[in-house]
Parts: sequence; structure tokens; C-alpha cells
Amino acid sequence: MPDIAKGHTVQRYDQELSQVRDQVLAMGRRVVEQVNAAAGALTEGEIALARQVVDRERHVDRQEMAVDEAIFNLIARRQPAAIDLRLVMALSKCTGYLEQAGDKAEQIAWCALRIKDREARGAVPRTLHHVRRLHRIASRLLDLALMALADIDVDRALDVFREEGELEEEFDAAMRHLMTFVFEDAALLGQVIDVVFALRALVTIGDKASNMAEQVIFVAKGTDVRYRNKEILIATLSQASSSSAPGGGPE
Repeated sequence: MPDIAKGHTVQRYDQELSQVRDQVLAMGRRVVEQVNAAAGALTEGEIALARQVVDRERHVDRQEMAVDEAIFNLIARRQPAAIDLRLVMALSKCTGYLEQAGDKAEQIAWCALRIKDREARGAVPRTLHHVRRLHRIASRLLDLALMALADIDVDRALDVFREEGELEEEFDAAMRHLMTFVFEDAALLGQVIDVVFALRALVTIGDKASNMAEQVIFVAKGTDVRYRNKEILIATLSQASSSSAPGGGPE
């Protein structure tokens, strides 16, 4: 796919657009690291790692501020229009989504710290099964969203929509499972509450990946799809992509 941040007669403009996008993607990679570290700290009981996640959250905040400043300067100097303006707007929104995902990673780390503080032996392993499963789904969605943003790839954005339903299904299953632990042993209530907070944070992280995918489609198609039915959207855009591919149209 051609790089939509390139192709202007002013080469410096290309560089500025690419630099802003690269800043957002770098922030995204840091957030992915934070999410993975936080989930690992909770499931493995690694308190030092949980504290690192909390300490590093300020770096994510600084990256957000740097991107905001870069976008403001770009708009002031270049006054982007058409697809360039859509790209700049999408990058600004994605920065906010990534910051929110980073906040959720910090919340997961705090859950790990509270559990360890409450119970020296750490979490009961059977309560963490769904954390691992939801973490795998949320992390993959975030990776897919960042890859889609890097190339303004509609197909990858649609993959995010296709897979996001797994989040709520897994969360619902986790809630039913965790409640049985509380019925069996009321002493696990505090631990289960923290695990539920962590699971809800992972669902929100996946939701932010979906929000980013919506912005990719906004850039590529010029259409705001934030409140559109995802199943219909997948069917419509998949058909359009197939028809526009070489040999994909009717003979």
C-alpha cells in the first residue's frame, strides 16, 4: 500500500507527517510493552515488574504530550486538507486511545500490587486463567490496530473488528467462573474483585484497539464508522476490497 504520508511537492511536509505517525507508533509499542508487563506481573506475581509498569506510565504521558505538540505545530505550519487532515485527526485520536490503554495497564499493575499486599503467597492460580486468555486477545488486537495504522490497512482494521467479539465472550465466561470461586471460598472475594478489575481493564484495552481501527478506516475511506454495526461494516468493506482487487470484479 502506498505511503499516504508521502508524495507532496514539499518534501519537508512528507517528513513532518511521517515523523508524527512514527511518534504515535512508538507510543503504541510502549503501551503494548506496558500491557504485556502488567499482565505478566499479575499472572506471575512479579511485584518488581508491577512497580515498573506504574513508574513507566509517566513516560507514556510524556509521549502523548509530545505528539500533541507535534500535531499542533504541523497544523499551524501546513494547514492540512483532505486525506492529510484526516490522517492528522486520526493520529491525534489514536494518541488519546493509546494513553487510555496505558492507564489501564497501570490499573492492572495496581491490581497485582494489591493482591500481593493482601496475600503474601499471591493470587490463587485458578483465578488467573482468564487473565491470561483475555491478555492474549487484547494484546493481539492492539498489535493489529498498530499494524493497520502504520500502513492505513483497511483489511487489518477489519481483522480487529472480527476478533473483538472474543473479548466480551471471554469476559462473560470469566465472570461466571470467578463467581463460583467466591461461593466456594468467601475469603477469595477481595482477590476476585481485583481480578475482575484487571479483566475489565483488558476489555477496555481491546476496545481502544477497535477505536484505532475505526480511525484507520476514516483515513482510508473518508467515512466516520464509529457508531456503525461492525458486522455490516465488515461485510461491506470486505466486498469493496474484493471487488477492487486485481481479478476481483465481475467479468
